[in-house]
Amino acid sequence: MMMMVIATLLSSDDLVTARFILSCVVGGSLRRFYGKDSTFVHGGVDANGKPSEPVVGQMEIHARIVSLAFRDCRTKIRAVDSQATMGGAVVVQVLGELSNAGGAMRRFLQTFILAPEGSVQNKFFVQNDIFRYQDEVFTDSDHSEGTETHR
Repeated sequence: MMMMVIATLLSSDDLVTARFILSCVVGGSLRRFYGKDSTFVHGGVDANGKPSEPVVGQMEIHARIVSLAFRDCRTKIRAVDSQATMGGAVVVQVLGELSNAGGAMRRFLQTFILAPEGSVQNKFFVQNDIFRYQDEVFTDSDHSEGTETHR
């Protein structure tokens, strides 16, 4: 299984850009960046109107990515933040815009965890991947909806 190699953990812009290029150009190869127990969820609702469920494993992730029908994508990465976390892993959060099949640009938020692959330094795979379009969560009329917390 091919895993991604990251030269410098904190310069994750190249990784993020490469990941989006891969998802839009060679989506079939993208599964190689995931492990057998990796999870992937592309938020929103499924064809039956139910919230999307995470899929687990390379083959299931591949099938899910193929079902998203990425083609002729354009991506604008607005911000990338990353932090080291438990066990030598790195959590990465990406904010940007994505256009699929020549459609309008849509704002998204993606968070993924890069877990170390074995004992090789700076060699990682995507352990968890969560993606959601912001327009599926926030609309102009949502200002009063949702759960509000006060501290």
